[in-house]
Amino acid sequence: MSFYSEAKEIVNDVQKFRKDNIEAQKIVDLLKIVSFLIVCATFIVQYWKFMFGINVEALSAFPIFLNQFLDKYTYIIFMALIVYKVVGYAILRYLVISVEIKFNMKLFPVLNTVEDTFEIGALSILLLKLINNLLLCIHGIDVIKSADKKIYIIYLICCFCLFVNWLYIKNKNYWYFADIKYTPFFDCNGTRIAQHDSVIYYGRLYSIHLLDVEERSVFIEEKRECRKKEWYLSKSNSGIIRKEILLEDAVRDEKGKIKVYEYSMGEKGKL
Repeated sequence: MSFYSEAKEIVNDVQKFRKDNIEAQKIVDLLKIVSFLIVCATFIVQYWKFMFGINVEALSAFPIFLNQFLDKYTYIIFMALIVYKVVGYAILRYLVISVEIKFNMKLFPVLNTVEDTFEIGALSILLLKLINNLLLCIHGIDVIKSADKKIYIIYLICCFCLFVNWLYIKNKNYWYFADIKYTPFFDCNGTRIAQHDSVIYYGRLYSIHLLDVEERSVFIEEKRECRKKEWYLSKSNSGIIRKEILLEDAVRDEKGKIKVYEYSMGEKGKL
């Protein structure tokens, strides 16, 4: 197997793992949302003097040692997270793939664990810094125009980039879903089967392909051959697709209980 084929297989496995491992992503998303709300509250307190009904005298700031730690390391950690997300992960992924192929070692679980821990830790430290700034702002200190100005500028730029990326993903998904080519058949659960879906039939995994089939037609006046396309359950053998079972026959077979196993373009649901 070539380096490219092995690398592609590893990347596909990692993408499936990241897709299924949603717990860490939920924590990351929650930290991002809370951080954004804290930033919005800081701007409101700073420029509109709206205090949200908070008793300033009863609200204490963070301990001195924590303030010193946040002042010293927050900006460095935040910038390290941005650099890692932009270029670091791509470089490390290439190195890890090379090591896995050369030494047959499973390093991606370690990389993903370190990445999740670093991202959650960095965002937690950033959130503490933003909360501390909000507390200082409530006590009348102009934190936005002070030394923390660069953090807010970079943070707002990151939020804008994430928002644009979110819009792009939504538009791309809309385009993909509009471009899905469906078969005229449904599985045992009533889910419509689409081209390139993977299905389970009699306990075996197949993919769906539209293949050319020769058809011989006999007429009174002439005899001719033509070609038509039919949907088939297929399996790959050394990269060569072999016709196995006509999809129309498979969906009519109640004992086989054909079922969509993996959606090629995301879960489409029942129609």
